[in-house]
Amino acid sequence: MGPCRPGTAGAAAVVIAATVVLALRGIAATVAPAQDGTSDAPLLGPRVRTWYTGLLAPIQARLVAWEVHPDLLTWAQLAVSVGAGIAFGYGAMFLAGWLTILAGTLDIFDGGLARARGTASPRGAFLDSVVDRWAELATFAGLGAYFRDSWLLGPVALAAFGSLMVSYARARAEGLGVAMLQGSVQRPERYVLLGFGAWISGLLEHLFCRLHGAPSHDLLGAVCLLAALSLWTAVRRARLALRALDAR
Repeated sequence: MGPCRPGTAGAAAVVIAATVVLALRGIAATVAPAQDGTSDAPLLGPRVRTWYTGLLAPIQARLVAWEVHPDLLTWAQLAVSVGAGIAFGYGAMFLAGWLTILAGTLDIFDGGLARARGTASPRGAFLDSVVDRWAELATFAGLGAYFRDSWLLGPVALAAFGSLMVSYARARAEGLGVAMLQGSVQRPERYVLLGFGAWISGLLEHLFCRLHGAPSHDLLGAVCLLAALSLWTAVRRARLALRALDAR
């Protein structure tokens, strides 16, 4: 890694702090959709999701006007996730964090674009789900490579397994006719936890010149929290699905 840049990191921190303040003001002013009364609501509630979707709406409208095919964004998400995995593997945490957030944004775009263009189909949904799994594998593989000589390789493996099981539990339950929307940590939450944890870690490494030490507590905490919450969500979904199937 190159030398630390505390001045650049400090300026970036100011810009990010101002952006966060504006984002919080926007979220506070957003009218949340009505709740359906279900438990196990996602950590990113409907107000945050509605605000972010609205923020992306002008870009989505432009993509519709340009007749961009949703599959292009699906494959772009995979490419960006591979880039995030490579960045994680080389310890470029700030870059890896932003690439992870970008991959999550593209994941939102492809489905929204398909619905807006009227091209949503089972074929597109299948492709999106399969590519999502490959994208997650690429990201976690990069994390695993970075932590290959650390005890944190275990939590990385658990986070990867939990993330895949969260998605599998929903897919299998819905294949058996059981709706499964519950879960505290779904895909958007995973992108946010890992993405923000990584770029905050990278920012603080430059800000305090911790480039050659152990990974910061910010990234350690993000990975361990992601592992714990993903496994909890996967187990919770499995229990809910079994309860619904037993009640038939």
